[in-house]
Amino acid sequence: MKKLREELEMSQEDWARELGVWSQTISRWELGKNVPTFIVKQMKALEKFLASIGRSIGDLPANL
Repeated sequence: MKKLREELEMSQEDWARELGVWSQTISRWELGKNVPTFIVKQMKALEKFLASIGRSIGDLPANL
């Protein structure tokens, strides 16, 4: 998750805003304290964001 966020040149706050989660959630995901889980609303937000930069969910690594 951190690698993808850094590749996109986004802060934890920016990434959290795009996904509709708290920045603390992003931090816990990146530290391995929590496993990323997404509700449909967040998946749609991720899909929309990735489309805006010419990528898709299929481009994400399986071990994200």
